[in-house]
Amino acid sequence: MALTGIMDSHLSESAFDTIRRMVYEETGIKLSEQKKAMIQSRLMKRLKQAGCPSFEQYVKTVKLNPHERAIMFNLLTTNVTKFFRESHHFDFLREGFLPVFLKHSGQTRPLKVWSAGCSTGQEPYTLALVLNEFFASYPGRDFQITASDINTDVLQKAAGGIYQWEEVSDIPYEWLKKYFKLGTGPNSGLFKVKDTLRKKVNFKYFNLAVPVGNKRDETIYDIIFCRNVFIYFDQDTKANVIRMFYNSLTPGGYLFLGHSESLNINDTRIGKWSIQQHTVYRKEV
Repeated sequence: MALTGIMDSHLSESAFDTIRRMVYEETGIKLSEQKKAMIQSRLMKRLKQAGCPSFEQYVKTVKLNPHERAIMFNLLTTNVTKFFRESHHFDFLREGFLPVFLKHSGQTRPLKVWSAGCSTGQEPYTLALVLNEFFASYPGRDFQITASDINTDVLQKAAGGIYQWEEVSDIPYEWLKKYFKLGTGPNSGLFKVKDTLRKKVNFKYFNLAVPVGNKRDETIYDIIFCRNVFIYFDQDTKANVIRMFYNSLTPGGYLFLGHSESLNINDTRIGKWSIQQHTVYRKEV
């Protein structure tokens, strides 16, 4: 729908408050007063595309149109990620967790991993790289990765598994040759994850902030990565999500958080946890 007439680019306090409230109620993300300029800049182009002459009209459209609401959430969701981000977590997996898992998990049970807030896929594919290399020495052992996000745009890119050179430059060269296809012709400079790795990761939409009883599946995981997600949640939402993670982990399972995040292990609302190293927590029973 083409936009005609004069457009009012001012984001009023009323429209700003309404957008913030909608984002919080449906995603759990709390946008501060300081985010007004960011919201305005990210949504300006969309106002024109949606044919809305003002933010007030756009708010009305978003309230009535679930598809437009999803687009707004995608535009306002921050996604910063890279391959092998916070590499000490992957060192801990190889050296600390996986040998113990193999010793106590039986001969055939696959390792189950959840990458919650997976963004454009670098985290779950890094996990797949590390795990595939590790399990290559143990025939018959396997793993499964579930990767979820609330942003449908980044999930689409993640599922496609196509990255530019700048995005894959942190991957060891031997692994890059082994697990990625180098594009040619019009795809020159692009790298696509090979099917041997892509089939290990199942991408899906998942809203962490929705009350647990409304959407939690019955999958039990050995490892959950949820890094640099809690920084956008208030304390109540964070506590609810951590409790859900606790219920989704096998006894002795591990939760990995971002470098600036932590659990209050004395908070009885979130289950019983022990800290293994900075940002790495073990579920206790």
